[in-house]
Amino acid sequence: MTRDAGMAHLDTYLDQVRRYLKPLPKSEIDEVVAELRSHVLDKVAGQPTPNQVEAAIEALGSPREVARFNLTERVSAEVEEDRSPLTVLRGIVRLAGLSLYGAFAGLVSFTGYGIAASFLIAAAVKPFARGRAGLWRLPDGTDSFSLTLGVTDHPPGHQGQELLGWWLIPIGIAVGLGLGWLTWRFGLFSVRLMRRSARRGRA
Repeated sequence: MTRDAGMAHLDTYLDQVRRYLKPLPKSEIDEVVAELRSHVLDKVAGQPTPNQVEAAIEALGSPREVARFNLTERVSAEVEEDRSPLTVLRGIVRLAGLSLYGAFAGLVSFTGYGIAASFLIAAAVKPFARGRAGLWRLPDGTDSFSLTLGVTDHPPGHQGQELLGWWLIPIGIAVGLGLGWLTWRFGLFSVRLMRRSARRGRA
């Protein structure tokens, strides 16, 4: 009965870890959970009483800490193996729910790639829709104005003043590629920073 209670305690702990590992594929979650189970059972030397299981679990850390460490290690290894922008962005998304900084990194990454894509798309469309693609200065009926970048189906007169003209092509390409590169580098930095933070938490 005592053994059953110890195993039930372990199962509850591992279920909590599993919930924090949701950003990983199921096969990787199962692998992490199996490794943790094996580690705890080794520590208790085949005698999983509630007290021994509790001591082994306390040595591991809270479910959130254990999940954070394993998730950052796996994401970091994937990013270091393939540093493509898509892989880095996917890694940031997986880590976004683990900390406030992770959420901030996700917001910055999506914003940066979104603006970069807008400039590149507008530059690519400009030769084929010169009167509809651009950076527009839009009056709002007062002394102030707003800016919008992209392609519009409305006549230019209804959209306000187009500011860049043909300069949109070189400027759009330069800004789009430059901002995309900076966002990618920020993503790499963020993954590595979160990995170091998770390791310090385990030290």
